[in-house]
Amino acid sequence: MKTNRYLKPHNGKSRRHRRPLANKNRAAKAPRSNSDRAEMIRQAWVAEKIEQRKKAKAMKADGPCCASQKAVQETNQKLLAELQSTVCNRVWNNELGCWQGIIPRRFIQKNLRHMPHFVEFAGENGYRRS
Repeated sequence: MKTNRYLKPHNGKSRRHRRPLANKNRAAKAPRSNSDRAEMIRQAWVAEKIEQRKKAKAMKADGPCCASQKAVQETNQKLLAELQSTVCNRVWNNELGCWQGIIPRRFIQKNLRHMPHFVEFAGENGYRRS
């Protein structure tokens, strides 16, 4: 028997006789239900998606982003702590004679609603937008 021969595609047929194979399972199978663990994982995923949609809808709502001046200050502090924990590019500022961090685009997109009041606060703490 030669080993280097062209094997034609057989698609469920015998290579030798080109007849359909007898042991093919042709019966339609009943749909399988998910396991309990898979269903639990799916439910958690769905709940997370619903929560993300609620947050996105709240971010798009009209009106001020923070209810009061105290809330603005708290949000600024929270965003600054988050910004300081991320790795940022830095550039030398000749006017001030110091390094300034660049706020990453992803951070800006994530917190776009708060950027009007946060950019000024971040500038005071050594960060700039671009």
